[in-house]
Amino acid sequence: MHQAAIRSTSRIAVGLIGLQTSSGGRSALIVCPCRLVAKPLTSGTLSCSASRSYSHSKGLVGINRPTMAAEGIKSYLRVGIRDMSGGPDEDIEVFGKAASGTGSPSDKRGDCPFSQRVYLELEEKSVPYKATYIQEGDDKPDWFMKNNPSGLMPVLRDGEKWIQDSDKIAEYLEEKFPDPSLKTPSEFKNVGAQIFQVFTQYLKSKKVDDPSKQQLLDELKALDQHLKEHGPYIGGDKPTDSDFALIPKLKHLRVALAHYMDFHIPSEFSALHKYIELLENRPSFKRTDVPDEMIVEGWKKKFSLPDRIAQPQAA
Repeated sequence: MHQAAIRSTSRIAVGLIGLQTSSGGRSALIVCPCRLVAKPLTSGTLSCSASRSYSHSKGLVGINRPTMAAEGIKSYLRVGIRDMSGGPDEDIEVFGKAASGTGSPSDKRGDCPFSQRVYLELEEKSVPYKATYIQEGDDKPDWFMKNNPSGLMPVLRDGEKWIQDSDKIAEYLEEKFPDPSLKTPSEFKNVGAQIFQVFTQYLKSKKVDDPSKQQLLDELKALDQHLKEHGPYIGGDKPTDSDFALIPKLKHLRVALAHYMDFHIPSEFSALHKYIELLENRPSFKRTDVPDEMIVEGWKKKFSLPDRIAQPQAA
């Protein structure tokens, strides 16, 4: 029922983008090295010289080639990745948070930093996968709850095997797809590990001068110092699992605290600013990112925040 296999005799890049055409018609844009064509959508299955079965196509409609630029396709609407290095019979699906109000399953990715970590690592390892988005709440699909009783996300399905928890998923992917390795040196695995917890504590306090603000500054300073000594990434010259776990959280921190608390990472933390720039400019991050306003609304809902806690100061 939940098939995401990409079958090909060679490593061919295949992608799927689904959006509404200006005329209301339904078509699928097939992207591969040899052609770019729009075909009618008659079922959830699409094919070209390499093919993918997309079984959760409810609500997914196409876009024809002439209107592609005009519609302004946004990267966060992507629902999959091309076959570049995984085996031709891989059947991997990631279930992550859907954008609020878009249903289950959805073709619109939500603002979950833990889910983004999984997408990032699959992209970095060039593993073919299908992304399916499930809306948070009590109305998750029965088939999803049957296979994942906790209802928590992200969840990775590899064939008949379901794995829940981003840490366990990262370990599984590293073991199954060791090249390229994203393993963090053991002595650096805990670098920056407390930042997200302190960030959420500060935001939840709804107080600009809450003591957790200083705790957060201390954690950010420690990360900056580590990067100055060992960087540009946590483990040295190349990004690892720890970086892909942390960078989505830093994005949430930057966006949410700037909006609600008028808090900004101090400019003197130069290594940290460079770190953020390096990681957020990677193609994998750009392909799996979400709009800032989605992050702002997500935290507002989670912590019942007002529109602003501190008004932005003039530059």
